[in-house]
Amino acid sequence: MLQSIKRLTRHSAVYGIGHIVSRSISFLLLPIHTNCLPPDQYGRATLLFSTLAILQVLFSYGLDVAFLRFFILGADRREKERVFSTAFWMIFITGVIFSSVLLLNPGFFSGIIFRSDRFATLIRLSAGICLADALRLLPFLTLRAEEKPVEFVLQNSFNIVATLVLNLVFVVRMGMGIEGIFWANLIASVLTLISTARLFIRWLRPVFSKPVLAELMRFGIPYVPSTLAVVIMDQISRFFVDRMIGPEANGLFSAGAKFGMFMSLVVAAFRFAWHPFFLSTAKQKDAPAVFGRVLTYFAAVTGFLFLLFSLFIREIGGISFFGFRLIGAEFTSGLSIVPPILLAYVFYGAYANFIVGVYLKKKTAWLPFITGTGALVAVAGNILLIPLFGIHGAAWSITLAYAVMAGLLWAVNRKLYPIPYEWGRIFKIAAVTAFLYILGTFTPAGHSAWLRVGLLLAALPMLLAVRFFKQGEIRTFRRWLKRLTG
Repeated sequence: MLQSIKRLTRHSAVYGIGHIVSRSISFLLLPIHTNCLPPDQYGRATLLFSTLAILQVLFSYGLDVAFLRFFILGADRREKERVFSTAFWMIFITGVIFSSVLLLNPGFFSGIIFRSDRFATLIRLSAGICLADALRLLPFLTLRAEEKPVEFVLQNSFNIVATLVLNLVFVVRMGMGIEGIFWANLIASVLTLISTARLFIRWLRPVFSKPVLAELMRFGIPYVPSTLAVVIMDQISRFFVDRMIGPEANGLFSAGAKFGMFMSLVVAAFRFAWHPFFLSTAKQKDAPAVFGRVLTYFAAVTGFLFLLFSLFIREIGGISFFGFRLIGAEFTSGLSIVPPILLAYVFYGAYANFIVGVYLKKKTAWLPFITGTGALVAVAGNILLIPLFGIHGAAWSITLAYAVMAGLLWAVNRKLYPIPYEWGRIFKIAAVTAFLYILGTFTPAGHSAWLRVGLLLAALPMLLAVRFFKQGEIRTFRRWLKRLTG
């Protein structure tokens, strides 16, 4: 069992690199944006980025998911070229149409998003960003399909470096503010698209197959509702905070949420490896026990990370380099929402673990219902909790949505594919984590950084005291310790 889980850990590291690299741009840009922009301007920028996240789902409408499957399963090179070309020309045509609608009606969409037509230029820039990002989607997926992780990471890294450098030029040096952010993103997206020219030359042909398109659409469209629901859960709180409190509060909320999304990178690395892992492991006799143990270890790792970031979030946010704080001084109050955001992604990781049954039994029709319910809970949570708790209510609405989503999937999964989850051990992790978090956050003792370090280090002895570890795990830990000290 431990060997299987070690294999999952190695794969999580490998598969997660590309995603972590691509998502790290949010953290790299956070010091620039929060040190150079006031909270209200930053709030408007994040509101538009949230809109772009939703639009990206609509611009691809499931063709990305379908393309990966049919390209990999293509019988020969000609079939792969037909799949690539058909998918690309379809995305190109619809992308031009969608972007044209934005370009021709910037005032209208500015009014919807910002309740003002003063940001028409940002809408025009966003139209270009959406189109460029949609067109470079297939080349990046091709690199994954061809199992070229190094080139995939290099391409992502190029996009990150270009975005970072251009933000430094437009936002810091030229002082263009929020407009500079979107000029930087547009140029970086176009440059990244150009950098994939080799892949277009290799696979793109003047071919458009209606039968291939029909297959792609049949497979891809059903994924849109669940994908859109997850994006809504992540992004909708920004719209509610903006409308119910204001752009400045949204800036504080968005900056804090960026910190909390660190846990989403951990979960993403896990998810990249989890699907191929459970599909290949399902044939083993002890597969259910392995899957149950994975959730236990996932809870232990994320519980420790939750404590680390929650107890030291202000110290982490105050780290300064090259004259920039990791988060601008005006945004420090937004760090108080980090713990619920961290917890939300822990629940999302549990959701990813529970998905085994619906996949193995081919009951994925449950997913739109489950994710849709989560999205509705997020909307209702924002409406009910923001008037009572402000930006904290928005953060807890995300946590509640993911918790409900995980709970529903667990209820479905236990009937389709029973897994002996170690709920007693998971409860011990949760109890120890909650106890240490409360001591470090809500008591006078927690005001001392050294005492908080002590609380963090106390997690392992406390788990030993409550008999969390099994004898085999203790023996394995001792062997690892001997290797390190020997």
